[in-house]
Amino acid sequence: MEVLKKYKGFTLAEVLITLGIIGIVTAMTLPSLIGKWQKQVFANKVKYTYSILLNTFLLAQQEYGDPTEWDWGSSFSYDNNRRVVETYILPYINTLESTRHYGNYQIVTLKNGITLMFILDGCSNPDSCNPISVHALYIIASLKPKIETLTGNTRDYSREDFVFLFKKTDKKLNFFNWGGSTRELIKNNSVYACNKNIPKNKRLNCGALIFYDNWEIKEDYPW
Repeated sequence: MEVLKKYKGFTLAEVLITLGIIGIVTAMTLPSLIGKWQKQVFANKVKYTYSILLNTFLLAQQEYGDPTEWDWGSSFSYDNNRRVVETYILPYINTLESTRHYGNYQIVTLKNGITLMFILDGCSNPDSCNPISVHALYIIASLKPKIETLTGNTRDYSREDFVFLFKKTDKKLNFFNWGGSTRELIKNNSVYACNKNIPKNKRLNCGALIFYDNWEIKEDYPW
């Protein structure tokens, strides 16, 4: 005679306890996973934008030569800023979606939604500069369609915004870096340092820190 085997299943209480444990573990780990994903997305977009602009300046130099010989103009007006950007930048950005302006800023929107704001820099005080000298270009990038000045109150240079500086004497694209060449100086040595004690709209060095760390957002980064 065949003996029927008796199988014992899980009780409702056991199932509920198991689900509860799974829920607790998920609640504990999910924020960490989301945080890591958000950091990676931000770092990747910083790297992507850097690559686009680096290629842009290389192409411009191939056509127009040494940046010290470019026509930078002699004023910080919108018209001069637009002329510089439209001559040396826009023709080489293949991912361009649209352009507009905000004050003296020339604004470019890329096809992936990243907003770029260009503004000329140099020695503009007539009391100390004779003549007035235009010798650099700031490029503020934002993951959001944010239109605001360099240190506007809603800027967040640790999670949403980052900034580049192209000086004609350097002849290359750099991340804004006020403070020094070491990691410690980038993090701590200026009012624009990348640490939690600096207001988010002043953490301009954070892009340089991500670049220094080989496109990685490390544990001590002020996320």
